[in-house]
Amino acid sequence: MSASTEAEGTSGARARLLGTATRIFYAEGIHSVGVDRIIAEAQVTRATLYRHFKGKEELIVSYLQEADHGIRAQVEAARAQDLSAADIVRAVSRSIGEGIQSPVSVAAPS
Repeated sequence: MSASTEAEGTSGARARLLGTATRIFYAEGIHSVGVDRIIAEAQVTRATLYRHFKGKEELIVSYLQEADHGIRAQVEAARAQDLSAADIVRAVSRSIGEGIQSPVSVAAPS
């Protein structure tokens, strides 16, 4: 395996872990989901999980950072529209509401 192929596989595994954790954490709650389930559904090994994250807590932090980045992107997108403060709040609220209703995306910009 070449270095670039290995790097793509590594980032792919990390993305699968984080995507799987995001989906399950959002649907069922952070505390009710164990790493064994995340590993199984992400189709990675335990070693792969611990190569990318020191433990469940670090995975949770990454999940929360992704959600934070998504919400900040929604705010910036609304602010870029040159709206009033009230309309920015409405636009962000609408965007968050649409994200909540979407089974595919959690706190992702619309």
